[in-house]
Amino acid sequence: MKGFLMAALSMFGLVAPGFAQKTIRMVVKEECVPCRRMMPQTCYQVQKNGSKTWELFYENIQGFEYVAGNRYVIDVIETPRPEPVPQDLSKYTYKLGKIISVTPKISSDEGALYRVTRMNGKDMSNVPLSLSFDSTFLRIYGRSGCNNFFSAVKLNKKQTKISVKPGGGTLMACQDDQMAIEREFLATISDKTFKIALKDGKMIWTAKRKEILVFERAEGKPQPEDPAANSGGRPEKTPWNYFNQQEMKLIQMDGTAVHGTKAGIKMDMATNSFTGSNGCNRISGTMATTRNTVEFSNIMSTKMLCADEVVATTERRFMEILNSKGLTVDFAEQVLNVYDTKGKLVLMFAVDATK
Repeated sequence: MKGFLMAALSMFGLVAPGFAQKTIRMVVKEECVPCRRMMPQTCYQVQKNGSKTWELFYENIQGFEYVAGNRYVIDVIETPRPEPVPQDLSKYTYKLGKIISVTPKISSDEGALYRVTRMNGKDMSNVPLSLSFDSTFLRIYGRSGCNNFFSAVKLNKKQTKISVKPGGGTLMACQDDQMAIEREFLATISDKTFKIALKDGKMIWTAKRKEILVFERAEGKPQPEDPAANSGGRPEKTPWNYFNQQEMKLIQMDGTAVHGTKAGIKMDMATNSFTGSNGCNRISGTMATTRNTVEFSNIMSTKMLCADEVVATTERRFMEILNSKGLTVDFAEQVLNVYDTKGKLVLMFAVDATK
């Protein structure tokens, strides 16, 4: 009888969305990777419900603040989107349920650069000493001062111990003080074994219970693994790159199609700014983005009176949404979707094909 009642309610759309929700246990790897579905973007690497195989995860997880260098175990709530599902979007939305654990990990991502901030008890924050790991964790390479270096390494499975083999590098002449630091750095790491601790964003190498090297994860491009070669590293591409400098037309607001309006924006990712129209007035401002969030600020608007009440109402609501906090985004082919803090789709922009 209960099954019959549920089926009947489903036919009339009366079943609460929670009945269709399910919780997925995910392991999220410590680095994202470039990927492509409808366009280039960046994806999580995840293992689902005990799987040992890494797979790409293309969707935004609402409420999940990801920090590269950490491996997460999380519970994610998967919810079907209300019908009809906008074209090219996933059938489901995802929201963080619970963080089970966060474990710092050494990154083998080609963009992961570790700068030396202390060596043998001395401050090295202003010295060009850095290293990166290759994707197999069998080699390190980087800057030893004014030269590039590389070396074979061996890490244990838990990444708590590393042995550095004698390596090689370029032989460019440097100033005496730079050469002294370079010689000390290479002598410090070469043919040595260290214990590794990851704490507060730092990687600390110790030997005989003594701190030897302290590294901090840094932004920037690592030196090529072969110091004589060009790295050939491709820059990370995200959906934001695709929408950069595109005329984006507002096609839906608060779940309702928008017609007869000039509302839309054009983003300049190089300057983190945008321009556009809210319907009858020109607007501009600044913006900040992450992989799945956007925040508009410093919004300015012309003050022309909107005679059409429908246009004026659209304008007020559009500005209210742009000025709100906690906006998240996801992407489909030529479409940018913006959600409020409750996960409601509040704005939908599409590339204006007429431009």
